[in-house]
Amino acid sequence: MLALYIIAGIILFIILVLSIPIDMAVDFAAEENVKARMRVGWLFGLVWKDISGRKKKKVEKIPEKKRKIRIKPLLSVLRTKGLAGATLKLAKRMLSCLKVRQLDADFRVGLDDPADMGMMCAVLWPVIVPLSSFGPMKLRMEPAFDEPAFEVNLYGRVRLFPIQMVGPLLGFILSPTGWRTVRSVVVSWWKQKR
Repeated sequence: MLALYIIAGIILFIILVLSIPIDMAVDFAAEENVKARMRVGWLFGLVWKDISGRKKKKVEKIPEKKRKIRIKPLLSVLRTKGLAGATLKLAKRMLSCLKVRQLDADFRVGLDDPADMGMMCAVLWPVIVPLSSFGPMKLRMEPAFDEPAFEVNLYGRVRLFPIQMVGPLLGFILSPTGWRTVRSVVVSWWKQKR
């Protein structure tokens, strides 16, 4: 009986941890220099970690044995029947789990010819205006008719509940295509070990 309580406690703890949202914030600016920053937050934004790609100091590495890259196992996995469609379906379901909380984008665009710039504005503004009036999105475009230019300032924040991704992942793994893919990976790994 105690074992059942322990197992139930572990399952409830896993469900609780997966129910805590993960926030992702991106800050991107491309003017004269490109600056990008990405942060990940947990516990409803109480804990933040900067995961921007920073250059690390070079540390001398001990030479390792060079591993042979085997393409044949990868190709056998990619040839699995129905994998492309199932992967696209999985990606669509995973992206639907992301909730955009804020998206602010400022664009400054200019072309050599002012007439070409006017035609580009005529094409882009009917797309930008409905998007910027929708929910948390604010998109602004400033045309530069006097010089060629491309400047972007973007800030976005997305929230994800990891527990919402369990269903699509299990659906993919337990589907016939998922079983074939897992079997192909295991067989290729087993052959590689031999």
